[in-house]
Amino acid sequence: MDALAQFSAWVASLLDYPLGWLLALPRDVTILIVAVATSLVLTLARKWTTNQDQLRRCRSDVRRLKQLIRQAKREKDKAALKRLRATLGMVGAMRFKAEGMPLLVAIVPIALLAIWAVERLDYIPPKAGRDLVVRAYYPVSSVGQLTHLVPPPAMEVRGHPIQLVEIDPDGQQNGIASWVLRPSAGSGSTELVIRHQGHTARHPVRVGGRIYAPPLVAHEGGKIQVTEAVLRRAKFLGIVPGIPWIAFPPWLVAYLIVVIPLVPVLRRALRVY
Repeated sequence: MDALAQFSAWVASLLDYPLGWLLALPRDVTILIVAVATSLVLTLARKWTTNQDQLRRCRSDVRRLKQLIRQAKREKDKAALKRLRATLGMVGAMRFKAEGMPLLVAIVPIALLAIWAVERLDYIPPKAGRDLVVRAYYPVSSVGQLTHLVPPPAMEVRGHPIQLVEIDPDGQQNGIASWVLRPSAGSGSTELVIRHQGHTARHPVRVGGRIYAPPLVAHEGGKIQVTEAVLRRAKFLGIVPGIPWIAFPPWLVAYLIVVIPLVPVLRRALRVY
């Protein structure tokens, strides 16, 4: 695990103390709560770190200046139009300067919340009694060779533990082998062991809990490159998709769908300018 992954895992583990109860709720509710909390942080940070009276007057000034600009256009008063636009620019610059401090204050709690959400909300933890697909990826030179899964006692292999490495049909650039496991109620936190040509890869799995182990694990210096436990991704309402080409998982898309319109609604409701 690289340093960034270790840091993210450490932050998520630390935030499990105040936020872990959210994982007991339905995933849609958890995503909604996280999105609302983010919107509140952004709104309250603006309220507490800016001169609200000045921003309120700026908004009134902008509204009035726009009215005067429309009037000057109708009257074709170029001098007045130039003067009004210059004034509008100065008011806009004043409002723009006020944006920095709220973002600076909000960035740390939002970044920590985002790290926790990335580590905890992207997938649904595997359940006891339900099939779990495990895959291992190999170099092309391993195609046609045998590989062996050593399951823990609390998991049943549905098929043969010894498989033949085949060419990956999706990319043709590597070998792949897969197994179907059926975890029992006593699986809990465990470890899968995969062997191939004298090399061993270990893949952690958590079954039946609120937290899932990382679905993808990279392995260095051996014939087994990556192992994967295929987990179901969380989709808000079961329908909101991800955006793969910009690496946005489904939960993040749903999160943004809630946060982006909710921030102005909260600002209006709480009279934050």
